[in-house]
Amino acid sequence: MKKYLFALICLVFVCTIHAQIKNPNLNALIATEYAFVSAAAEIGTRDAFLKFIADDGIIFRPNAVNGKTYLSNAQKRPGLLNWYPTYAGISRDGDMGFTTGPADFKKDKDSSAIWFGNFSTVWQKQTDGEFRFAIDMGCSNNKPTEQYVPLKYEMTSSNLSALRKGMKRIKADELFNNDKELTMIISKMGVASTYKKFINEESRLLRDELYPIIGITAITDHFSKNSGTYTFNPIGGKISSSKDLGFTYGELKISDSDETKNGTYNYMHVWKKEGKRWIIIIDVANKLETK
Repeated sequence: MKKYLFALICLVFVCTIHAQIKNPNLNALIATEYAFVSAAAEIGTRDAFLKFIADDGIIFRPNAVNGKTYLSNAQKRPGLLNWYPTYAGISRDGDMGFTTGPADFKKDKDSSAIWFGNFSTVWQKQTDGEFRFAIDMGCSNNKPTEQYVPLKYEMTSSNLSALRKGMKRIKADELFNNDKELTMIISKMGVASTYKKFINEESRLLRDELYPIIGITAITDHFSKNSGTYTFNPIGGKISSSKDLGFTYGELKISDSDETKNGTYNYMHVWKKEGKRWIIIIDVANKLETK
């Protein structure tokens, strides 16, 4: 039985890799992520971020800011940030995708990591056909107790096609409404029951001090300990041209019986269309320190 289960797991993993490589846009997205990682090791984290961020890309320092502007004025600091993707997805039209996985930071390449966390990045294809990231957000956690499986990609010399001429960027109003609906339903049904309506088995919840929480059971179990209200205030976001993938970000206010959870957070939701409904495929939130 154990041998059978192991073989089945290996088969699923191989099929997943094959599907990634078969989709040229997803393959290129994963390849871009690894190119980003290599650039960080070669030219430093700040310069790598400047190279791979979109002109209107968002980072959090601690609130949402234009990454190009912020990083251009920031000093270059020593240290090595390393990461790799373990899960990724792409829109039907291939113009928007996401990656997520573990990260760590070292003072230099020969030292041990002094920080661990998980990242989540949304990428958008630019007019030249290259992917640049539209938003990046992550969280901190203890040193991982297991080794995650990195995504693979196929080396290719073919360039991606540029965006179709005349393609219009679509406003993310529909996704803003999803965030507002979350607030409304939570006030009536509670956090756990509400999230259960908006997630699937691939959904990931990223929170400081916790390892990624994955799947319906694990996420609802986590939220079953929360008894308060969540108020999402979206301030920005984008949606793919095929209207099946997008993201929102903004401010989250939590009022809970557990006072340690109370406060204001930055949040990011990566939304994916599943049939006729939108699900949250990645949910990241970081608590803002009170002054």
